[in-house]
Amino acid sequence: MNRRNVLSLSALTALGFALLPGNAVAQQAADMEGVKAASKAFYTALAVIDNGEAMEKVYAHTPYVTNVSPRSKSIAVGWDAVKKYREAESNPFVSRNISLSESHIHVNGNLAWEMGQETGETKLKDGTVRKVEQFVTNVFEKIDGRWLMVSHHAQPKPQ
Repeated sequence: MNRRNVLSLSALTALGFALLPGNAVAQQAADMEGVKAASKAFYTALAVIDNGEAMEKVYAHTPYVTNVSPRSKSIAVGWDAVKKYREAESNPFVSRNISLSESHIHVNGNLAWEMGQETGETKLKDGTVRKVEQFVTNVFEKIDGRWLMVSHHAQPKPQ
């Protein structure tokens, strides 16, 4: 191999390495936007009072998904248990308007977690209105190119 070929090969190798971080940065930005969209889809589905169908679109249907909400009496583990909880959870409500603020998201490969504060209010069928102020941790997994919720844990903020 002559000197010109070695220099050309070195230049191409350096160019390839220079392009790698840009691709990684672009992928990280795309994943961050994907997680933000998945989070927004979750809170949109949370506002829907139905038999759990809206949540079916935002949760992964795996045996390891989990859910703990302020009304939970236990940890729902696995899609069947989470779906059953989500179906029953809508029963007492007329409306549920909850939004996320102070969102902190971290993406690491195919997993991402988000912590923040949920605020809003719910209205029960008996007319009772309840203020919502709670901390939340949401965990998402990228499955088949889609970010889906694999864990939701919300707890009331201390008063």
